[in-house]
Amino acid sequence: MPVVHSIQHLRALAALGVVAAHLEIYLQRLGQAVPWPHFLSYGVDLFFVISGFIMWVTTAGKPVTPRAFLVKRLARIAPLYWAVTAFALLVLLTNRSLMPAGALDWGHVLASFLFLPAIHPVSGELQPLVTAGWTLNFEMFFYVLFALALFLPERLRLGTVLAMLTLTVALGAFKPAATSPLAFFSDNIILEFGLGMLVGAGFVGGKRLPASLGLAAIAVGLAGWMIGSEFFGRIEPRVLLVGIPAALIVLGAVILEQNGRAPQSRLLHLFGDASYSIYLTHGIVLSAFTRFWTKLVPPGLATSVAAFSMAGFLIASLAGLIVYALFEKPVGRLLSSRKPEIAPKPQRVALAIRVP
Repeated sequence: MPVVHSIQHLRALAALGVVAAHLEIYLQRLGQAVPWPHFLSYGVDLFFVISGFIMWVTTAGKPVTPRAFLVKRLARIAPLYWAVTAFALLVLLTNRSLMPAGALDWGHVLASFLFLPAIHPVSGELQPLVTAGWTLNFEMFFYVLFALALFLPERLRLGTVLAMLTLTVALGAFKPAATSPLAFFSDNIILEFGLGMLVGAGFVGGKRLPASLGLAAIAVGLAGWMIGSEFFGRIEPRVLLVGIPAALIVLGAVILEQNGRAPQSRLLHLFGDASYSIYLTHGIVLSAFTRFWTKLVPPGLATSVAAFSMAGFLIASLAGLIVYALFEKPVGRLLSSRKPEIAPKPQRVALAIRVP
Protein backbone atom coordinates (compact mmCIF):
# COMPACT_ATOMS: atom_id res chain seq x y z
CA MET A 1 0.00 0.00 0.00
CA PRO A 2 1.29 3.47 -0.81
CA VAL A 3 2.50 5.57 2.07
CA VAL A 4 0.92 8.88 2.99
CA HIS A 5 4.05 10.99 3.31
CA SER A 6 2.34 13.79 5.21
CA ILE A 7 1.44 11.39 8.03
CA GLN A 8 5.02 10.14 8.16
CA HIS A 9 6.26 13.71 8.31
CA LEU A 10 3.88 14.56 11.14
CA ARG A 11 5.02 11.52 13.09
CA ALA A 12 8.62 12.66 12.66
CA LEU A 13 7.89 16.21 13.75
CA ALA A 14 5.86 15.01 16.74
CA ALA A 15 8.64 12.71 17.99
CA LEU A 16 11.41 15.23 17.42
CA GLY A 17 9.30 17.91 19.07
CA VAL A 18 8.95 15.78 22.20
CA VAL A 19 12.73 15.26 22.27
CA ALA A 20 13.31 19.01 21.96
CA ALA A 21 10.73 19.77 24.65
CA HIS A 22 12.24 17.33 27.13
CA LEU A 23 15.67 18.88 26.77
CA GLU A 24 14.37 21.49 29.20
CA ILE A 25 14.24 18.86 31.97
CA TYR A 26 17.91 18.01 31.54
CA LEU A 27 18.93 21.65 31.22
CA GLN A 28 17.34 22.22 34.61
CA ARG A 29 19.46 19.41 36.02
CA LEU A 30 22.46 21.39 34.83
CA GLY A 31 21.15 24.45 36.64
CA GLN A 32 19.99 26.15 33.45
CA ALA A 33 16.45 27.51 33.78
CA VAL A 34 15.67 29.03 30.39
CA PRO A 35 12.42 29.87 28.57
CA TRP A 36 11.33 26.87 26.51
CA PRO A 37 8.62 26.32 23.86
CA HIS A 38 6.19 24.11 25.79
CA PHE A 39 3.97 23.38 22.79
CA LEU A 40 6.57 20.93 21.51
CA SER A 41 5.82 18.50 24.34
CA TYR A 42 2.27 18.07 23.06
CA GLY A 43 3.44 15.98 20.14
CA VAL A 44 1.80 13.06 21.93
CA ASP A 45 -1.59 14.60 21.14
CA LEU A 46 -0.65 14.54 17.48
CA PHE A 47 0.32 10.87 17.87
CA PHE A 48 -3.09 10.04 19.37
CA VAL A 49 -4.99 11.73 16.54
CA ILE A 50 -2.80 9.98 13.96
CA SER A 51 -3.37 6.66 15.70
CA GLY A 52 -7.15 7.02 15.56
CA PHE A 53 -6.95 8.07 11.93
CA ILE A 54 -4.79 5.12 10.93
CA MET A 55 -6.81 2.53 12.84
CA TRP A 56 -9.94 3.62 11.01
CA VAL A 57 -8.52 3.94 7.51
CA THR A 58 -6.55 0.69 7.58
CA THR A 59 -9.52 -1.38 8.75
CA ALA A 60 -12.26 0.26 6.68
CA GLY A 61 -13.81 -2.13 4.20
CA LYS A 62 -11.98 -5.13 5.63
CA PRO A 63 -13.53 -7.89 7.77
CA VAL A 64 -10.73 -7.73 10.33
CA THR A 65 -11.27 -10.01 13.31
CA PRO A 66 -10.87 -8.52 16.78
CA ARG A 67 -8.27 -11.15 17.60
CA ALA A 68 -6.21 -10.44 14.48
CA PHE A 69 -6.38 -6.72 15.15
CA LEU A 70 -5.17 -7.01 18.73
CA VAL A 71 -2.44 -9.50 17.85
CA LYS A 72 -1.17 -7.19 15.12
CA ARG A 73 -1.20 -4.12 17.34
CA LEU A 74 0.46 -5.95 20.22
CA ALA A 75 3.14 -7.25 17.86
CA ARG A 76 3.72 -3.69 16.68
CA ILE A 77 3.80 -1.97 20.07
CA ALA A 78 5.00 -4.49 22.64
CA PRO A 79 8.44 -5.80 21.51
CA LEU A 80 10.25 -2.45 21.57
CA TYR A 81 8.45 -1.26 24.69
CA TRP A 82 9.22 -4.48 26.54
CA ALA A 83 12.84 -4.32 25.41
CA VAL A 84 13.26 -0.71 26.56
CA THR A 85 11.50 -1.47 29.86
CA ALA A 86 13.72 -4.53 30.42
CA PHE A 87 16.79 -2.42 29.69
CA ALA A 88 15.68 0.27 32.15
CA LEU A 89 15.06 -2.41 34.78
CA LEU A 90 18.50 -3.91 34.18
CA VAL A 91 20.14 -0.50 34.55
CA LEU A 92 18.39 0.06 37.87
CA LEU A 93 19.30 -3.38 39.20
CA THR A 94 22.97 -3.08 38.24
CA ASN A 95 23.42 0.56 39.24
CA ARG A 96 22.05 1.00 42.74
CA SER A 97 23.23 4.60 42.79
CA LEU A 98 20.51 5.37 40.25
CA MET A 99 17.81 3.79 42.37
CA PRO A 100 16.59 5.61 45.49
CA ALA A 101 15.47 3.55 48.45
CA GLY A 102 12.17 1.83 47.72
CA ALA A 103 12.34 2.80 44.04
CA LEU A 104 11.69 -0.72 42.78
CA ASP A 105 8.25 -2.25 43.19
CA TRP A 106 7.80 -5.55 41.38
CA GLY A 107 4.05 -5.08 41.18
CA HIS A 108 4.70 -1.79 39.42
CA VAL A 109 7.21 -3.46 37.11
CA LEU A 110 4.68 -6.14 36.15
CA ALA A 111 2.00 -3.52 35.53
CA SER A 112 4.43 -1.64 33.30
CA PHE A 113 4.94 -4.71 31.11
CA LEU A 114 1.17 -5.29 30.95
CA PHE A 115 0.33 -1.70 29.88
CA LEU A 116 -1.61 -1.14 33.11
CA PRO A 117 -1.47 2.16 35.01
CA ALA A 118 0.17 1.78 38.42
CA ILE A 119 1.68 4.07 41.02
CA HIS A 120 5.34 4.79 40.37
CA PRO A 121 7.21 4.13 43.66
CA VAL A 122 9.26 7.32 43.33
CA SER A 123 7.00 9.92 41.70
CA GLY A 124 3.81 8.65 43.33
CA GLU A 125 2.01 9.16 40.03
CA LEU A 126 0.42 6.73 37.58
CA GLN A 127 3.52 6.17 35.45
CA PRO A 128 5.22 3.04 34.11
CA LEU A 129 8.88 2.24 34.69
CA VAL A 130 9.73 3.94 31.40
CA THR A 131 7.70 7.08 31.93
CA ALA A 132 7.19 7.72 28.21
CA GLY A 133 5.11 4.54 28.24
CA TRP A 134 2.13 6.35 29.78
CA THR A 135 0.95 7.09 26.26
CA LEU A 136 1.07 3.38 25.40
CA ASN A 137 -1.31 2.62 28.24
CA PHE A 138 -3.81 4.87 26.50
CA GLU A 139 -2.99 3.35 23.12
CA MET A 140 -3.63 -0.19 24.32
CA PHE A 141 -6.88 0.87 25.99
CA PHE A 142 -8.01 2.42 22.72
CA TYR A 143 -7.05 -0.73 20.82
CA VAL A 144 -9.20 -2.84 23.14
CA LEU A 145 -12.20 -0.56 22.58
CA PHE A 146 -11.59 -0.57 18.84
CA ALA A 147 -11.31 -4.37 18.82
CA LEU A 148 -14.65 -4.65 20.62
CA ALA A 149 -16.23 -2.51 17.92
CA LEU A 150 -14.92 -4.90 15.25
CA PHE A 151 -17.55 -7.40 16.39
CA LEU A 152 -20.14 -5.01 14.94
CA PRO A 153 -21.06 -4.14 11.34
CA GLU A 154 -18.78 -1.44 9.98
CA ARG A 155 -21.57 1.14 9.86
CA LEU A 156 -21.86 0.93 13.66
CA ARG A 157 -18.16 0.93 14.57
CA LEU A 158 -17.37 4.63 14.50
CA GLY A 159 -20.30 5.63 16.67
CA THR A 160 -19.66 2.75 19.04
CA VAL A 161 -16.02 3.64 19.65
CA LEU A 162 -16.85 7.32 20.05
CA ALA A 163 -19.56 6.40 22.55
CA MET A 164 -17.21 4.16 24.54
CA LEU A 165 -14.53 6.85 24.64
CA THR A 166 -17.05 9.47 25.72
CA LEU A 167 -18.51 7.17 28.38
CA THR A 168 -15.04 6.51 29.77
CA VAL A 169 -14.39 10.24 30.11
CA ALA A 170 -17.84 10.76 31.63
CA LEU A 171 -17.06 8.20 34.34
CA GLY A 172 -14.36 10.58 35.51
CA ALA A 173 -17.14 12.89 36.69
CA PHE A 174 -17.63 10.53 39.62
CA LYS A 175 -14.28 11.75 40.97
CA PRO A 176 -12.39 8.45 41.25
CA ALA A 177 -9.27 8.39 43.41
CA ALA A 178 -6.45 10.20 41.65
CA THR A 179 -4.30 7.08 41.77
CA SER A 180 -6.98 4.72 40.38
CA PRO A 181 -6.93 3.27 36.84
CA LEU A 182 -10.29 4.93 36.17
CA ALA A 183 -8.83 8.34 36.95
CA PHE A 184 -6.09 7.60 34.43
CA PHE A 185 -8.23 6.30 31.58
CA SER A 186 -11.02 8.85 32.03
CA ASP A 187 -8.67 11.66 31.04
CA ASN A 188 -10.24 13.54 28.13
CA ILE A 189 -7.05 13.02 26.13
CA ILE A 190 -8.49 9.68 24.95
CA LEU A 191 -11.06 11.60 22.92
CA GLU A 192 -8.21 12.52 20.58
CA PHE A 193 -8.31 8.97 19.21
CA GLY A 194 -11.92 9.63 18.31
CA LEU A 195 -10.97 12.87 16.56
CA GLY A 196 -8.51 10.93 14.45
CA MET A 197 -11.17 8.37 13.58
CA LEU A 198 -13.52 11.16 12.50
CA VAL A 199 -10.86 12.59 10.21
CA GLY A 200 -10.23 9.12 8.78
CA ALA A 201 -13.92 8.40 8.28
CA GLY A 202 -14.26 11.61 6.32
CA PHE A 203 -11.85 10.30 3.70
CA VAL A 204 -13.00 6.72 3.30
CA GLY A 205 -14.89 6.72 0.01
CA GLY A 206 -12.60 9.04 -1.91
CA LYS A 207 -14.03 12.50 -1.29
CA ARG A 208 -11.43 15.15 -2.07
CA LEU A 209 -11.36 18.59 -0.48
CA PRO A 210 -9.51 21.60 -1.96
CA ALA A 211 -5.86 22.13 -1.08
CA SER A 212 -6.66 25.65 0.12
CA LEU A 213 -8.81 24.12 2.86
CA GLY A 214 -5.89 21.91 3.85
CA LEU A 215 -3.57 24.89 4.18
CA ALA A 216 -6.16 26.77 6.22
CA ALA A 217 -6.68 23.78 8.53
CA ILE A 218 -2.94 23.48 9.16
CA ALA A 219 -2.57 27.21 9.82
CA VAL A 220 -5.49 27.31 12.25
CA GLY A 221 -4.38 24.06 13.87
CA LEU A 222 -0.82 25.23 14.42
CA ALA A 223 -1.94 28.55 15.87
CA GLY A 224 -4.46 26.85 18.13
CA TRP A 225 -1.94 24.22 19.20
CA MET A 226 0.70 26.77 20.18
CA ILE A 227 -1.78 29.00 22.01
CA GLY A 228 -3.71 26.17 23.66
CA SER A 229 -0.59 24.46 24.97
CA GLU A 230 0.38 27.62 26.83
CA PHE A 231 -2.95 27.66 28.65
CA PHE A 232 -3.19 23.95 29.44
CA GLY A 233 -2.97 23.38 33.17
CA ARG A 234 -4.85 26.58 33.84
CA ILE A 235 -7.74 25.91 31.49
CA GLU A 236 -9.32 22.56 30.64
CA PRO A 237 -10.00 20.36 28.75
CA ARG A 238 -6.87 19.24 26.95
CA VAL A 239 -8.79 17.76 24.03
CA LEU A 240 -10.21 21.21 23.31
CA LEU A 241 -7.00 23.19 23.80
CA VAL A 242 -4.61 20.83 22.03
CA GLY A 243 -6.54 17.84 20.65
CA ILE A 244 -8.78 19.69 18.21
CA PRO A 245 -5.87 21.78 16.85
CA ALA A 246 -3.88 18.55 16.40
CA ALA A 247 -6.80 17.03 14.49
CA LEU A 248 -6.92 20.10 12.23
CA ILE A 249 -3.22 19.68 11.48
CA VAL A 250 -3.73 16.03 10.54
CA LEU A 251 -6.78 16.91 8.47
CA GLY A 252 -4.93 19.61 6.60
CA ALA A 253 -1.88 17.44 5.96
CA VAL A 254 -3.97 14.64 4.49
CA ILE A 255 -5.94 17.05 2.30
CA LEU A 256 -2.67 18.35 0.88
CA GLU A 257 -1.56 14.77 0.27
CA GLN A 258 -4.73 13.98 -1.64
CA ASN A 259 -4.16 17.00 -3.85
CA GLY A 260 -0.51 16.16 -4.49
CA ARG A 261 0.58 19.28 -2.63
CA ALA A 262 2.29 17.69 0.37
CA PRO A 263 6.08 18.15 0.45
CA GLN A 264 8.16 14.99 0.38
CA SER A 265 11.34 14.58 2.38
CA ARG A 266 13.31 11.35 2.62
CA LEU A 267 14.87 12.52 5.86
CA LEU A 268 11.53 13.29 7.51
CA HIS A 269 10.14 10.05 6.15
CA LEU A 270 13.00 8.16 7.80
CA PHE A 271 12.46 9.94 11.10
CA GLY A 272 8.75 9.18 10.75
CA ASP A 273 9.53 5.49 10.42
CA ALA A 274 11.75 5.71 13.50
CA SER A 275 9.44 7.98 15.51
CA TYR A 276 8.35 5.21 17.89
CA SER A 277 11.95 4.25 18.66
CA ILE A 278 12.94 7.88 19.09
CA TYR A 279 10.03 8.56 21.41
CA LEU A 280 10.56 5.51 23.64
CA THR A 281 14.34 5.77 23.96
CA HIS A 282 14.96 9.50 24.14
CA GLY A 283 14.50 9.74 27.92
CA ILE A 284 17.07 7.05 28.64
CA VAL A 285 19.46 8.48 26.06
CA LEU A 286 19.19 12.05 27.35
CA SER A 287 19.60 10.92 30.95
CA ALA A 288 22.81 9.06 30.11
CA PHE A 289 23.99 11.89 27.87
CA THR A 290 23.55 14.43 30.68
CA ARG A 291 25.68 12.35 33.06
CA PHE A 292 28.49 12.04 30.52
CA TRP A 293 28.20 15.69 29.51
CA THR A 294 28.89 16.95 33.01
CA LYS A 295 31.90 14.64 33.39
CA LEU A 296 33.58 14.91 29.99
CA VAL A 297 32.81 18.38 28.64
CA PRO A 298 34.94 21.38 29.72
CA PRO A 299 33.18 23.55 32.34
CA GLY A 300 32.78 26.52 30.04
CA LEU A 301 31.04 24.44 27.38
CA ALA A 302 29.11 22.28 29.86
CA THR A 303 26.93 25.22 30.89
CA SER A 304 26.20 26.29 27.31
CA VAL A 305 22.48 25.90 26.67
CA ALA A 306 22.96 25.92 22.90
CA ALA A 307 25.77 23.35 22.88
CA PHE A 308 23.98 20.96 25.24
CA SER A 309 20.66 21.31 23.43
CA MET A 310 22.07 20.71 19.96
CA ALA A 311 24.26 17.81 21.04
CA GLY A 312 21.50 16.20 23.12
CA PHE A 313 18.91 16.56 20.37
CA LEU A 314 21.25 15.09 17.77
CA ILE A 315 22.34 12.15 19.92
CA ALA A 316 18.81 11.27 21.06
CA SER A 317 17.53 11.41 17.49
CA LEU A 318 20.38 9.32 16.07
CA ALA A 319 20.09 6.80 18.90
CA GLY A 320 16.43 6.36 18.02
CA LEU A 321 17.33 5.77 14.37
CA ILE A 322 19.86 3.12 15.40
CA VAL A 323 17.34 1.34 17.63
CA TYR A 324 14.84 1.43 14.78
CA ALA A 325 17.31 -0.03 12.28
CA LEU A 326 18.75 -2.70 14.57
CA PHE A 327 15.68 -3.75 16.57
CA GLU A 328 12.30 -2.27 15.71
CA LYS A 329 12.44 -2.75 11.93
CA PRO A 330 13.80 -6.33 11.82
CA VAL A 331 11.56 -7.51 14.66
CA GLY A 332 8.58 -5.88 12.97
CA ARG A 333 9.36 -7.65 9.70
CA LEU A 334 9.70 -10.96 11.48
CA LEU A 335 6.38 -10.65 13.28
CA SER A 336 4.48 -9.24 10.31
CA SER A 337 5.46 -12.21 8.13
CA ARG A 338 2.55 -14.09 9.71
CA LYS A 339 -0.54 -13.68 7.54
CA PRO A 340 -3.33 -11.71 9.24
CA GLU A 341 -6.85 -13.07 9.61
CA ILE A 342 -8.38 -10.82 6.97
CA ALA A 343 -10.63 -12.03 4.17
CA PRO A 344 -9.99 -10.18 0.87
CA LYS A 345 -12.85 -7.90 -0.05
CA PRO A 346 -13.24 -5.08 -2.58
CA GLN A 347 -12.99 -1.73 -0.92
CA ARG A 348 -12.93 1.98 -1.57
CA VAL A 349 -10.48 3.68 0.71
CA ALA A 350 -9.18 7.11 -0.13
CA LEU A 351 -5.87 6.72 1.62
CA ALA A 352 -3.66 3.74 2.29
CA ILE A 353 -1.22 4.32 5.11
CA ARG A 354 1.76 2.44 6.42
CA VAL A 355 0.68 1.47 9.93
CA PRO A 356 3.11 3.02 12.46
